Amino acid sequence: MQGPCHVIRSSAFPVASGEDTETNPGVFGRSLANYVAEQMRLRGWEAEGVIPEDFGYCVMLSRKPLVLWIGCGNRRESINEWIAFVVAEGAILKRALRMLDPSKEIGRVSEVLGEIMKSAPGVEEYFVES
Repeated sequence: MQGPCHVIRSSAFPVASGEDTETNPGVFGRSLANYVAEQMRLRGWEAEGVIPEDFGYCVMLSRKPLVLWIGCGNRRESINEWIAFVVAEGAILKRALRMLDPSKEIGRVSEVLGEIMKSAPGVEEYFVES
């Protein structure tokens, strides 16, 4: 289950040379993911670290009872348009038995993520896509 996409336009997140060898050609976001992880820690969350993925980078927040993470990356091969979103995975049986509601966790993290993205350095534009 995925939450809304928080989108910013900012030139404050540099792309390292060869960064897309960890992801896919033209896919960046390591500096944004590092920033998001640091900001989550400052707000009391335990961010495990930044993990490269096909779509960009993953900031792992928890593995139990749900796998909860934030995806960070660039938009349309841009180096100044960035997107971040919250994902909750797993615990299918608990969700089926209504013992766990991932939408509540996604909403809680997404609210914090929105604050982080709005206040990120050099933000020229911020909006949310469902």
